[in-house]
Amino acid sequence: MKKLILSAAFLGLGVFGFAQTTSDRKGDFEQKKAARMQEMKQELNLTDAQVAQIKALHEKKAAERKQEMAAKKQDRMKMMKDNEAEMQKILTPDQFKKFQALKEKKMAERKEHFQKRKAANTAVVK
Repeated sequence: MKKLILSAAFLGLGVFGFAQTTSDRKGDFEQKKAARMQEMKQELNLTDAQVAQIKALHEKKAAERKQEMAAKKQDRMKMMKDNEAEMQKILTPDQFKKFQALKEKKMAERKEHFQKRKAANTAVVK
């Protein structure tokens, strides 16, 4: 029984982990989360105490994931800065300026591509 509850909780965590942070979607997410919890409560015949424990577990795991993501982001940023410093040592000043310009151009292209994809996904969802 405990394994079933834990596996359902972790399944819920996986689904809950992909929530959007926009205000409209956050409200929808909260409603879906509550509906899933109610469904789990009915299907597994959970007590109110068990529901509270599962909610606490979800919140704890969400906070842990958030911390892990922040730490990974810091590591990535450090690696990028280290790489840029190494490139600056290798390239001439003129080459480095061109390198930075190319990098900025590619970042802008990626950002534009992401914005288009996001707009297309939003249109499909609504």
